Amino acid sequence: GQWLRDLPVEEFASRLKTWALNPDYMMKIAPHVQGRVETFSQVAPLAGFFFAGGVTPDVKLFEHKKLSPEQVRQVIQLILWKLESLRQWEKDRIMGCIQAVVEHLELKLRDAMPLMFAAITGQANSVSVTDAMEILGPDLTRFRLRQALDLLGGVSKKENKEWEKLLGSIA
Repeated sequence: GQWLRDLPVEEFASRLKTWALNPDYMMKIAPHVQGRVETFSQVAPLAGFFFAGGVTPDVKLFEHKKLSPEQVRQVIQLILWKLESLRQWEKDRIMGCIQAVVEHLELKLRDAMPLMFAAITGQANSVSVTDAMEILGPDLTRFRLRQALDLLGGVSKKENKEWEKLLGSIA
């Protein structure tokens, strides 16, 4: 961090522009944001999570009408494990992992997707969360899911053991 503070202001601004306004990265994000904003000032609140390492969702975003706190952690953990096995990081494959977990637990997508929005974007809603996961990439996506689990108190050794067995039976 010190090296950043030691840069001349012009060099800092130039490097920040290269990092934050990378044209290739912006082109991945722009199509998902453009149709959801009316002014440029709405872009940062909607898509700021694309430019952050981690997010800090409110724990209340993980409160669920149908699922207990344990079930919420279970859904997130199982999805995380399924995503860890992906060799090709594409939206359809990401969605396939989520659907496999949801179907095996006899839930509906609408039960799991709010949890994904909270963990990945730090918000209740935003751009398509599976598009966001694809753009963010596997490392950052998995990091944010682990962050969410930590926020929710983590997974006990007993839960971990039980859920690993359950994972083996998910297609």
